[in-house]
Amino acid sequence: MLEAAGISWKTYQEDEGSGAFDGTSCPIGNDGNYYDINHNPFVYFDDVTNNNSSTATRCIQHVRPYSELLTDLVNDTVPRYNFIVPDLCHDMHENISCTQSNRVLYGDTWLSTEVPKLLASRAYANNGALFILWDEGVIGDGPIGMIVVSPRAKGGGYQNTIHYTHSSTLRTVEEIFGVTPLLGDAANATDLSDLFVSFP
Repeated sequence: MLEAAGISWKTYQEDEGSGAFDGTSCPIGNDGNYYDINHNPFVYFDDVTNNNSSTATRCIQHVRPYSELLTDLVNDTVPRYNFIVPDLCHDMHENISCTQSNRVLYGDTWLSTEVPKLLASRAYANNGALFILWDEGVIGDGPIGMIVVSPRAKGGGYQNTIHYTHSSTLRTVEEIFGVTPLLGDAANATDLSDLFVSFP
């Protein structure tokens, strides 16, 4: 749908621990330690993976190692839509053998070094938006953390009490890029427009 709307896209998947994902193949399986296919929704689309082929050209073009993101930002070749996923050591909840046992601290440290790189880019300065989302709560169904940073955001630590869901984020992305129809529960969800001075 993004491509049909003329929107360029990539996902940047971190796999720093093992280096098993180097961008020469489509990562359709776990590497055993750091990359988790469950965190890469794009490889679940048959038209991206050519029916689950590790040599799928479209997948290799769009599913890239996180290590390439900084180069794309510096060269101003980053797509309009980017889906960034930290590896299992930096995502704050996996229980694998990493160099730091405090998962939240390790993830916070990763964000503290990576977010400034994004905010220093021309793509961000040109009315970009960074959505930092967690995919699940500690217990049950929430609450789930989310931080939105943008030159168009209300800023100043603004927050509200509006009930949002993951479908709210999907609806917001679809509205920003003019992608229709609204998928699944996005059609019923409240968008994130209240967080912005001007939207979209």
